[in-house]
Amino acid sequence: MKVEINTTLTFENLLESSKRITQHIGGTRSGKTYAILQYLVVKGLQERQEITVVRKTVPSLKRTVMKDLKDILKTSGIHNSESWNVSDKTYTLQNGTTISFLNTDDPEKLRGVKSDILFIDEASEIDEESYFQLSIRCSGEIILAFNPTISPYHWLRQMDDCERYVTTYLDNPYLPDEMVKGIEELKEKNPKYWTIYGKGEYAPNDKAIFNFQIVDEIPICELVAFGMDFGFANDPTTLVAVHRSGDMLYLRELMYDTGLVTNDIIKKLDSFNVGKTTEIWCDSADPRLIEEIYRSGYNAKGVKKGPDSIKFGIGVLQNYGICVDKKSQNLINELYSYQWATDKYGYVLDKPEGGLDHLIDAARYVAMSRLSIKQQNKGKYTLTFR
Repeated sequence: MKVEINTTLTFENLLESSKRITQHIGGTRSGKTYAILQYLVVKGLQERQEITVVRKTVPSLKRTVMKDLKDILKTSGIHNSESWNVSDKTYTLQNGTTISFLNTDDPEKLRGVKSDILFIDEASEIDEESYFQLSIRCSGEIILAFNPTISPYHWLRQMDDCERYVTTYLDNPYLPDEMVKGIEELKEKNPKYWTIYGKGEYAPNDKAIFNFQIVDEIPICELVAFGMDFGFANDPTTLVAVHRSGDMLYLRELMYDTGLVTNDIIKKLDSFNVGKTTEIWCDSADPRLIEEIYRSGYNAKGVKKGPDSIKFGIGVLQNYGICVDKKSQNLINELYSYQWATDKYGYVLDKPEGGLDHLIDAARYVAMSRLSIKQQNKGKYTLTFR
């Protein structure tokens, strides 16, 4: 059977690379994910093997790589609906090659995965430990794809023995003209986004709100409290531990997961050995969830939000030096990306951009509730007299 496919530069880069590990860094609409999946189909048809495709969550798997693979197979005329195993999330090609789709939400799943080729899409979403567990069980190629939105401290940018390829929308000849026009309008509308999503390049964050350091480990010091921000489908539920030594804060990310219900959160708190008397300052927007966590035995409390509470919490955190445990990858990404908003003329405003701030919000709840001058002086009265 003869199969013809229309390829892009990413496909050619994979064919020509001599390295075991390749990184494919792309701006928006560069077509890198689609081309990598095409390459996997070709490799799978040439020789029987086990191929693993990874993303962080099941919804993202179904919405992107699984959907794209089905499209590629149908376009090539080799799709067979009976070859899909829905429960195992696998597709078997004609020669017995298996393409398995895996999410990293459950770390235990990663320890049983063996593959001949490993592809991690949006690799910046997963932590270094998950990557390690997957990579040591892969006997052949490792393909990593992501956008250049990550901080200089991300483990992907620290990787040495790999080949890096950068592609942009200009490397995708199949892109509709209206999409090309929309991307090129970023040159004037948002120069930073143009650098990242148009040119596929890393951009320094000159509007960053926080300066911070990364440390190998947190020293023995006071545990102030835990902060928790709630999410579910799109936004994660997060938990951060806030330690203090003098005028330095040490932050550690403990939870960053979507799709958690109350019992899931409680099980995670149990696994982290969170003390039952230690305060957990929570997003007050969901009082029922706070009460359920409290009734399970944890000292969960809703943070009190007043006018300009976001700005106030940021100000409290800025009174301290901030150090972050090096394994807290999502927190590092948030702190690097968190920046002041700008108006339509490019002038910096006195408020942050919303979005990637779930762990920062959790830390801010602790700052507002335990670290402000008012809270630290609570219960004290100073009398001055002659």
